[in-house]
Amino acid sequence: MGKRGENLLITKYKDELPQGFKIHITNPNGFIIMGRENNLTNEQKHDFEVVKRKYKNVIDILSYDDLLNRLKLTIKQIKLR
Repeated sequence: MGKRGENLLITKYKDELPQGFKIHITNPNGFIIMGRENNLTNEQKHDFEVVKRKYKNVIDILSYDDLLNRLKLTIKQIKLR
């Protein structure tokens, strides 16, 4: 889709997006959302990070905690614009 797809989405959702907001599609890939990190030991957290980095070029592996943090940051960025 590339640039054409970005423009299509911007046009389609222009009434719902903040003024001046642009959509940029970069390296779309799949996601695996699994579990929480709050009950993991330090060793388990380290192992989870190793697995996430190992497969980063293929798929984005994240916990529900990671997903919530990404969502909070995205909302914060949108509000700043």
